[in-house]
Amino acid sequence: MSKHKRRRERRQKYYQMLAAELAMDKGDKMFINRVISTLNHRGLDYAPDGHPIKSDFWGFVESRRQSDIQTARAGSFLVEKAIGQIQVKPA
Repeated sequence: MSKHKRRRERRQKYYQMLAAELAMDKGDKMFINRVISTLNHRGLDYAPDGHPIKSDFWGFVESRRQSDIQTARAGSFLVEKAIGQIQVKPA
């Protein structure tokens, strides 16, 4: 399998993991914590296979916009909510 196909499949599994997380009870809190955690780790998140992956929450929202509008709206709202919760500590 080519490198690009493996990367595309890995990204799809990551998006499926995010969608499943949103569908769970208390998934919104977990999703917000995931967004904040990735910001603390320079944009890296953990894929279902346990390896680091570059997070792409807006890509997740865009990929769901056509097929699952409710999940797309929830993801968009929660990303914006997580960004709004961030506070910069004075130096």
